[in-house]
Amino acid sequence: MIVLIRHGEIEGHKGRAVGQIDLPLSPNGLSQAAQLADSLDSFQPRRIYCSPLTRTMQTASLIEKKCGIKATLVPEIKEINLGEWDGLDFAELKKMYPWDYKQRGEDIAGFRAPGGENFTDVRERVSSFLERMENDFPAVVVTHAGVIRTILHIVLGFPLENIFRMKPEYCHTTVVERKGHSFFLKSYNLPPKPGLGTQLTGMMPKQG
Repeated sequence: MIVLIRHGEIEGHKGRAVGQIDLPLSPNGLSQAAQLADSLDSFQPRRIYCSPLTRTMQTASLIEKKCGIKATLVPEIKEINLGEWDGLDFAELKKMYPWDYKQRGEDIAGFRAPGGENFTDVRERVSSFLERMENDFPAVVVTHAGVIRTILHIVLGFPLENIFRMKPEYCHTTVVERKGHSFFLKSYNLPPKPGLGTQLTGMMPKQG
């Protein structure tokens, strides 16, 4: 079982293209992460994986303390690399790159900002990470909205261009089960509230 967690709210994100720019959690994001960690206190994962960006590491650090496990940093589960666009205001991008901005709207899966990635690139690196997780379950994966959307595309098989229809919330939990080389969605966007750890434990596959 894979427990996907989006980091908490980040500082200075509104109206900006945020990919791998290394922004910290906002005060509200730190509160969200603390609430999430408290809600997981009865859940015992075998591994914790974390994107090596500040916002995910801050979120994971609180989960580490509750679960007593040190997180492993995994570059493959970073947010999409937006290259020269990363951190810029969307209004500014629309003025600076009008044709590219139009292309992005028409091909959200295939568009690649200068020096960056597209979601096909993200799918390749995320798929590589998932394939390595042979005996690491249950695992907590603290990552980003773009990565969770991409994993849901892999699991549910919907077209990659539809990934923005999925809206992982800050510090919410999405649960995926692996059987052989197939994945199944068990739960989506569970909020951080008392009893979440018990609920996740109840979702674990029965042994034997």
